Amino acid sequence: MPKTLTVDIGGTKCSVAITDDDVQGLIEWPTVGSVENLERVRTYYQEHLANGGEPVVAVGVCFGGPVDFHSSTVKRSVHVSGWEDFNFSVWASETFGLPAVVDNDAKVGALAEFHHGGHNSRDLLYVTLSTGVGAGVISDGRLLRGTDNAAGELGHTRVRDDSRHCSCGRTGCLERLCSGYWIEQDYGKSAVELFRDDSFVADYAETLARGLGNAILLYNPSVIVLGGGISRVGARLTERVAGSLAGELASWRHLIPPITTSRFDREGVHRGAKELTRDLL
Repeated sequence: MPKTLTVDIGGTKCSVAITDDDVQGLIEWPTVGSVENLERVRTYYQEHLANGGEPVVAVGVCFGGPVDFHSSTVKRSVHVSGWEDFNFSVWASETFGLPAVVDNDAKVGALAEFHHGGHNSRDLLYVTLSTGVGAGVISDGRLLRGTDNAAGELGHTRVRDDSRHCSCGRTGCLERLCSGYWIEQDYGKSAVELFRDDSFVADYAETLARGLGNAILLYNPSVIVLGGGISRVGARLTERVAGSLAGELASWRHLIPPITTSRFDREGVHRGAKELTRDLL
């Protein structure tokens, strides 16, 4: 299988790898400025070639923010400045002489789960719970994008009457109440520390269930996969979410699908970014 240079640019961490059937040589670093991140990617690939590595045929990018998929252009990053209207296709052509494609992290995660997660489902909802909150929807085996590539912006659906403003400018957003970034800001503790408390997990699950309940009624998935750092809480979270959903959906509770967590760690989005490049090639 042809090799792809896969890049993950998140609000907290970035990583790069060479990906074909497997994810190889993955390295990771804390997110810095846009120029510095791209320089690390360039240096990584140059060293890969200098060490006798096989050339890649394309660049697949997973980005933590809104993306214009058809033009391979980032609209903005919610958490890091310097990415507004950045065109990855132009950058990859000028830097490597390669074609490139970019999509947001939730859609890339959904592709990874659909093709490599072993879920045996053509109707899958992938929800990333990380620095932000987003979703990727697979319906009848196809990734839903919408007119502006905004299908699945679950994090910015309103789930509570709450006066605190989200980074998008709205209030009551699921991301504002459930993302790792915001809960650490609100509570003054790390997410790891917060999720040790069962009462916090129960409150968090109830809020998350409101967003997932809306998604279930909109998309009717046969499985929900939670990814991102917060998903590592595991069954302590998924079991409480399922219980909260039963009350949230009332007579629609028969629509609640199995809720599981991604089996992938850092390599998952690289598998999804590889899938992005298939149509490109």
